[in-house]
Parts: sequence; structure tokens; C-alpha cells
Amino acid sequence: MPIPPADDLAGNVRWLRDRELIRELPQRYALGIDTDDWATVASVFHPDCHVEGTVQSAPIAEYLEALEPGVKQYHATLHFMGNQYVVVEGDTGHVETYAVAYHIEADDSPLQDLLMGVRYQDDVVRAGQEWKISHRRVVKQWSRGPLPRPTSEA
Repeated sequence: MPIPPADDLAGNVRWLRDRELIRELPQRYALGIDTDDWATVASVFHPDCHVEGTVQSAPIAEYLEALEPGVKQYHATLHFMGNQYVVVEGDTGHVETYAVAYHIEADDSPLQDLLMGVRYQDDVVRAGQEWKISHRRVVKQWSRGPLPRPTSEA
């Protein structure tokens, strides 16, 4: 959907609102992960979403079921969200978000922290007055530390 003409106030407001709601989805996902609020994490995804992650690919319910205990193994996480590119095409769109994800071990852990640079490539769909992620592809750009996290010190 092209940018509405400058004199189309209603069209511009809708376009800006859609872009902001879409832009917010990966940010809200990161907030939920980092604050251990899994209802917030789930709230950004359409129920039919499929995720191609760094460790597994699965429908969203199955993906989140596996992701939560994996994230909770760490003492803390922090997702720093950076560059974003948003496209709105009527009732669908796309947002690509660059992120650095810090997965921090406890101070007394013998394991190395995991740091990852990723790009979240999210297809989105309008769902009533909201937007939801309908497909996510996580592209790993780089990582430092073990992925997946070792289950023992061996």
C-alpha cells in the first residue's frame, strides 16, 4: 500500500496507526520474554502462526511450549531491538527487526552466556483492530556461546 497523498488526513492516520501497531509487535514480544510474561509473548501471534526459529520450526503453540522452558534456564534475558523495516499492504504486512538477544547465566554458572544477533522476519495480518504475527522466520546473523544451551556441565 503506497503512502497516502499528503492531503488525505484519514488515510495518513490509518497508515501511521497500522505501521505503529505492526512496529510494536516484535517490541512487545521482547518485553514479554524479558519480563517472563508469556501471555504478552503469546498475544503478538495469530493462532495459526508458524515459526521458523533458530532451534526448531513449529506451529506457534508448540513453539512457545518449547521456548518458555528454554528461556527460563537463563538467569536473565535482554532483547535489544534495533533497526526495523515495515511494509503495510492493506490487511497484511511485514516487519523485519534487527535484535541482539542476551541470555545471561547466573554469576556462579560454569556455562558461557549466549549472545545472538538475529533478524525477526515477521509477516503480519490485521485481526480486527489489532495486528498479529502470522509467520515468523528468525535469521541468526551471529552468536557467541552455546546454542542450544547444554543440559549439563559435561
